[in-house]
Amino acid sequence: MRGQIDRYLRKLVVHGLVSGPGDAQLYGLDDEITSSGDTVPAEARALFDALNINSLIIAKPEPVRWTIISELLREGGDVICPTDSESLTFIHDVPVVRSLDTEEIAQALSRRKGCIVKDIGIVSTGSVSLEQAFIVFSSICFATFVKYFADMLEARSQTATTPRPTAEELATCRKILSQIDMSNTANHLSGAMPSGEKEIIGAMDAAGKAMVAAGLVDSFFGNISLRQGDNVFISQTGSSLDELEGRIDCTAMDGSTTCEITSSSELCAHVRIYELTGIRVILHGHPRFSVIMSMAGAPLEFGETRSVGGIPVVAGEVGAGTRGILHTLPQAMREAHAAIVSGHGSFVGSRTSFYDAFERLAGIEKRCFELYATAMKA
Repeated sequence: MRGQIDRYLRKLVVHGLVSGPGDAQLYGLDDEITSSGDTVPAEARALFDALNINSLIIAKPEPVRWTIISELLREGGDVICPTDSESLTFIHDVPVVRSLDTEEIAQALSRRKGCIVKDIGIVSTGSVSLEQAFIVFSSICFATFVKYFADMLEARSQTATTPRPTAEELATCRKILSQIDMSNTANHLSGAMPSGEKEIIGAMDAAGKAMVAAGLVDSFFGNISLRQGDNVFISQTGSSLDELEGRIDCTAMDGSTTCEITSSSELCAHVRIYELTGIRVILHGHPRFSVIMSMAGAPLEFGETRSVGGIPVVAGEVGAGTRGILHTLPQAMREAHAAIVSGHGSFVGSRTSFYDAFERLAGIEKRCFELYATAMKA
């Protein structure tokens, strides 16, 4: 358990979710509770006693994320409802507790895996592993970030049904925007197409690490694939994109292999994109401002398309159902080799390399950030 605690404490810091190790307390239960600190406080013990969990994170997000959460808390209410589809599917909503009252926190965590405690931070749990608590913590950070900026953009629109932001709220939003670093997208990926299986897996692993490091996806979401002949190498569902070794499947384009069970849930969309476009690699991330700008305006109906910064935006659900992205995304990618699924994330492809695909993914996110910043200045 000590190794797991050290690992996920390091991930919280490296991923920029917290400012430093001192801002997070991690706990894991084997025969006894192990802590990232010197002791296990009474509040942590009380939560382990009250809940069927084996791991716990209590941490304050880094200042920009915490300012965003604090702004959302000013609205009052006992719950924060995400606006993006991934968060709605995975965490549903985020309970809000107004003080470090373990009974109230336990009640909130009895129905959700994470909550926000005012003036304290985020509390998240796992019933099987510390990995679960980390994913929930990261997901709450993502969901609140997207909601804050999406709500501000909607409130500034001509068709807003909510009160327009006050001068103070708008000034705060602009200040937060000025603190967001969009320059951390260094691209050290190879410009060549990998060939053998070992080289392909290495290139996919490097691409995943680059996406996570650049903040273009949270590590346990998104996916990566490469077509080689009649086969597709694709990251497994639920795999950490910055730790893809051993988590990549090779599946036949015609579906004749059985590893589709573990492959990404968006495999069918990847296969169709390859069939229609002739591209060789696909990166799918959840860049925050790409997701935010994809939701701007009226809700996008299934089958409709609009454009953000010249990139098509489509609607659709994960999978191959009648309203699945299988039926909208591949067609949208035929010309630009890039598209955004509204409220979900960006898909980009390349005929030549992961280097080129990464440049497109990062470039679309920077453009969406610029469009958002311009909208806040108007």
